[in-house]
This record gives sequence, C-alpha cells and structure tokens, in this order.
Amino acid sequence: MECRNETLKPYQLTGAVQMYEATGEEAYKEFVLTRLNTLEAPEGTAEGLPMQDYLAYFFAYGQTDNEEYRQKIESAVNSKEWSLDFMPFITAYETKYKRKEHYNEIAAMFRNKASFTGSELIALIETISQMSEEIYEYYRELRDLFKVIVTEKMKNLPNSSEILEIGYSILRACNIGVLQTEKYSNFGELAWQTIAGNDNQTWAGLENMIRAQHIILKKQEV
Repeated sequence: MECRNETLKPYQLTGAVQMYEATGEEAYKEFVLTRLNTLEAPEGTAEGLPMQDYLAYFFAYGQTDNEEYRQKIESAVNSKEWSLDFMPFITAYETKYKRKEHYNEIAAMFRNKASFTGSELIALIETISQMSEEIYEYYRELRDLFKVIVTEKMKNLPNSSEILEIGYSILRACNIGVLQTEKYSNFGELAWQTIAGNDNQTWAGLENMIRAQHIILKKQEV
C-alpha cells in the first residue's frame, strides 16, 4: 500500500484506523503512523490534517505510547476552535482525560443545529461513539437526535447524493448499538453496494470506513 505525500483528504486516516480495527492488517496502522509523522509542523501540531482525522492521534498514542502524540492531542485541544467536525476529537479527550465535564457544551453544538449535512451526521455518530454511556443524559440526547435525523434522511435513499455518508452512519450506529441491526442494516447495505467493487487498496477514506463497518457488521452476524 502506497503512502503518498499529498495533503490528506478528510477521513483517510479514520478509514485506515477503522480498517485496521476491522481486519488487523498492519499496513493500515503503518499508514496512519507514517502520515502523522510526515504531517508534523514546526509548532508541534499537524499541518494538512483534516479536522475529521484528529482522532488518529488517540489511535497512534494507544499503539505506541509515544508521548509526542499525547502532546499533539493537548496542542490540538488548546489551539483549535470548536466545530462539529472537531466534536469527536473533543469528546474523546473529555472522556479519556477530563472526567466528561464538557459534555453539555458538546451536546449543545448538535442540539442547536436546525439541519444536518451528511458529513455533520458522521460527526454526530462519531461523537456518540466517543461518549461514555455513564453520562446517560447527554448520550441519550445525542442518540435520540441521531435517530430523528437519520430516519428523515433515509427517506431519500437510495437516490440521495449523501448515500455514502448516510450509509456509513447507519452501519456505524448499528455496530455500536445506537440503531437496531435487524431494522436498519439493510439501509447501510445500500452504501456498501455502491463501493463493493472498488479497489480496496486505495486510500479513499469514507469508502474504507464503510468497508470496515460492513466487515464488523458481518462478523457480528456469525
């Protein structure tokens, strides 16, 4: 698998992380670690790393115990403005290191949205995936919000221009227990079918995320 030097597109590292988690193939882990190292900027944060992929720092830190990754996590938390795309990272940080003390502010970022794009739906399900169910008030609020949004967006499948984002979100939600697999997984399959014949050696981030969640879903069915 090649590791090119162009600026990363959103979800490339997330897709590789999820494929590693789904398959255990070392090439995906090495891709993530190599890219994080090559994207290092002088101030210690990542240059060219999309907001959607900052969770990769937690993966890298967990795989290596290298304190430089922990420093990058702290640097990102302190230097980046909050946005929906950044909420999965912020939630992971709050869950792991800050006693979940800003969950209300995180939930409010989504609570105050009038409508959601496909990428914002992904940000929501990834935020939920990083949130501790122990703080059930906010976990339930975001879970219920996700169900409302995805139910509305499913009405346009399979003709929606956001089919990959919606399909991924459904598969991910089924795998983490937010949606009932028996009821919703067929809608996730629609997204899988659009990419099933594609070359799985490419670094197409969202496609790899769908592929990984589909693998996990099928493993759970065995």
